[in-house]
Amino acid sequence: MDDAGDPGRASRARWRTVAVVLGWLALAALLVPVVLRLTGFERGPFAYVVPLVPWVVLGALVPAVLAALGRAWVLLGASVATAALCAAWVAPLFVATPASGDVELTVASVNLRAGAGDPEAVVRLVRESGADLLSVQELTPEAAAALEETGLGELLPYSAVLADAIWAGTGLWSAHPIDAWEGLDGYTFRQVRAIVELPSGPVTVLALHPAAPQLLVHRAWSAETAALVDVLDGVDGLVIAAGDLNTSRDHAVFRDLESRGFVDAADEAGAGLVPTFPQDRTPPPLVAIDHVVTRDLDLVATSLATVVVQGSDHRALVVGYSAP
Repeated sequence: MDDAGDPGRASRARWRTVAVVLGWLALAALLVPVVLRLTGFERGPFAYVVPLVPWVVLGALVPAVLAALGRAWVLLGASVATAALCAAWVAPLFVATPASGDVELTVASVNLRAGAGDPEAVVRLVRESGADLLSVQELTPEAAAALEETGLGELLPYSAVLADAIWAGTGLWSAHPIDAWEGLDGYTFRQVRAIVELPSGPVTVLALHPAAPQLLVHRAWSAETAALVDVLDGVDGLVIAAGDLNTSRDHAVFRDLESRGFVDAADEAGAGLVPTFPQDRTPPPLVAIDHVVTRDLDLVATSLATVVVQGSDHRALVVGYSAP
């Protein structure tokens, strides 16, 4: 008996066909960020898609289930292969670098959303985490004054501050002496580079905030992130950089930074996927664009946490470093 003579069997066949079609469509959508990461093609809106690569591991369950329902084994294999590839890219986030001893250095970073972040929350974060270094982005003059009035200077008495209107300002606060510092020219927002005298010796610390990608054209983002990679690579000696880097670890420029010997704290600490943006716009934050990266530091990241700062659209980042 053929399907035409068995309505139930014909209906099941139709549903299997629908499941397979939907499965291929879902897989095609999931392959977009994968192909972009493989090719490094990030023009226009595609720059916003690349950071979604880690979510493909979970998203691949959809076409896989549809493939199983439709008995489409090629689709199932393609879905599993896609998930496996993305899992391999994400895996370093879950493998911690061995370390021993107590936390010796704590680095924090917070974006104040054009100065709207709660200064008391920032000071509380510093106090409770015992932060030694604090990078602040989107620091307005009013926000800088509020941080000082709330007691930040009592906890971190040394500072290199370039406060500016709306989104442009950046600042660095330190528990240890700042021997010298400067702002970097040629960027949309302020960038701070300083020599901080840690107990173990001097280290170059940068508080960074390159331009963000725009929906259609993002020349500033491309130029500034590439330039800052060169700036970091050109530093002699130990380097710590912290801030809203406006890149995920899957963007080509961030992978270029890692190829030059820089280590992302999330990777080093085995913290897993820890999204920081956007806070309060989506049910959870979706992408990790705030980072602490180091090179040749004689400490390794052993803990990484995010903290909600009321008024900010980023979660603050707190990283603890211990002896290897």
